[in-house]
Amino acid sequence: MNSVLRVDTADIRGQTSALRVAGDMDLATVSVLERTVDEVLSDHRTVILDLTGVTFCDSSGLNTLIRLRRRAQDTGGRLILAAPPPQMMRLLTITGTGSVFAIYGSLAEAWQTHPAPDAPPTA
Repeated sequence: MNSVLRVDTADIRGQTSALRVAGDMDLATVSVLERTVDEVLSDHRTVILDLTGVTFCDSSGLNTLIRLRRRAQDTGGRLILAAPPPQMMRLLTITGTGSVFAIYGSLAEAWQTHPAPDAPPTA
């Protein structure tokens, strides 16, 4: 089985960037997510990951999210998770890592809770 992961920009507001993640987050694909978020963190302090399209997440995906959260914090920013699918929420819950992330039910809810200061919404 060939794993595929797509990471695209969903929205940018001030120092916050939202990325749309779709596909499998596993050992074969997490480098795409890691590289993309690292690039975004060089220009934006906060990254919101819209996980609506994630179809699978294993321990490699979870470890990548933890590393990215730490990198964001090291630069004074944040990594926020939006709309993780049920399988991913279960993984976050049973590993106890769900409590270390800000998790929201949708990208809109994440934006509403963490608006970018002095930046009007963009479509």
